[in-house]
Amino acid sequence: MTKYLLFNPLGPEKLPTLKELTTSEICKVWAAASKYIRRQLLQKRAVDIGVGTFAVVPACATVGEGEVLPVERPVFQPCRFLKKFYKLKCAKTKMPDDTPPVPLDFEQIAADIHFRQDIVEQCIHETLLFFAGALRDDKEVEFSFKGIGILAVRRKALSMTFFDDCLLQLDATGNMLAALIGDAKMRAIVAFPGKTDFTRLSRDGVVTLPRLAAETPHQAAAPAISLKPQREPAPWGGGARRVSVLDPVFLAQRRVSLARQLAKEGEHAKATEAGPDRVLPEIQQKSQEELKQPRPPAQPRLELPACGPQPSGTGTRSLRTQREEKRLRLLMASKRQELEAEAWRQYHANRRGRNTEQGQSPCRHLFEDPHRPPHLLRKAYAEKLMKEGLQQKEKEKERCQSPARQRASEGRAELHLPGRARQDRGEKTRLLERRWKAQGLAATPRSCEQPRRAQRQGP
Repeated sequence: MTKYLLFNPLGPEKLPTLKELTTSEICKVWAAASKYIRRQLLQKRAVDIGVGTFAVVPACATVGEGEVLPVERPVFQPCRFLKKFYKLKCAKTKMPDDTPPVPLDFEQIAADIHFRQDIVEQCIHETLLFFAGALRDDKEVEFSFKGIGILAVRRKALSMTFFDDCLLQLDATGNMLAALIGDAKMRAIVAFPGKTDFTRLSRDGVVTLPRLAAETPHQAAAPAISLKPQREPAPWGGGARRVSVLDPVFLAQRRVSLARQLAKEGEHAKATEAGPDRVLPEIQQKSQEELKQPRPPAQPRLELPACGPQPSGTGTRSLRTQREEKRLRLLMASKRQELEAEAWRQYHANRRGRNTEQGQSPCRHLFEDPHRPPHLLRKAYAEKLMKEGLQQKEKEKERCQSPARQRASEGRAELHLPGRARQDRGEKTRLLERRWKAQGLAATPRSCEQPRRAQRQGP
């Protein structure tokens, strides 16, 4: 921890690895380190990077009117010696005691990007030294961790803001989204442009890591100034470096694959130039050379009993394969027949059960048959509803009509009857009048007889 407490200014001679590496290689190393940190945070482990510790801690968010939601949020706690030495101000967070922090695994980080382990370790150490030098010079710093967030230092105030996808992924309770929407304090830890703790305050250059560059605040068009120490030109090759940063095993594998690819391309080019007439002699020559090479002594074969012609191993395997294929086809055919039979059985059972369930559903013919297409079901259902609506309207009209209107409608119906029907009705009326006269009754309508009956039945 004390190696990042700088009493003297940091010179370029203390950053030999950063001199040899390019900016893209430095960013690649820190991208792999950020990926390792995020994997450990997903497993609820704390990670110590040298100047501070990343961890996931439980927290509470106030949403709405007094509603409290439990969440799990990531935090960054700087080293207490670093904080006291550089007089940094930051929010105090209690780290979980049951999860001791683990250091960065340089071997795994190097394996992810196929770099040498010592190169990765020195690159991370010297970048943190550069960060400590910027703190010593009282500069504003933005340290970006890919996929995690941004560590910002503004006028001795240190704050860590996290990306929204990282917050949502590290939260195991599922309440983080509601907390970010409803709680302003939780929304302040999200890394986004605006008036937050991430807002740049200084008018001087802001040091951005791991790019090792200085950006001018409030001037988007201003170019970034590189702060990376430059490599001294070598007498044997200009500015070329002497040692590669890649892993030797990876380099050897890549050389072998490149050599094989070049050999294949050379053979293909030769065959194309030679033409089909010259390819055949070359193949014959290669086969003769292979025949001339010594072979290991053949092992004695087991003699089979002379009971008949025995099939070879290849023939036996082919016969077994054919039998298995036939057996599989038979099983598939029988299974298909069973499924088809079951489907037809259910279909006929549904058709037979239609008559027994006629009184239970007003639209029984719609839902009993599961094999009817959906458009036919919708059409039949619409027709059924239309018929029921028309019948209901007719019934309501009949109820609302008065007796006078009924008689008027009967009269109008008589007028509109065809001539033959009116003649038949007149003949029936004359026959009834004759019968009443023969019996001595007056040809009066029934409506007139009701008052007379009432008088006769009176007192």
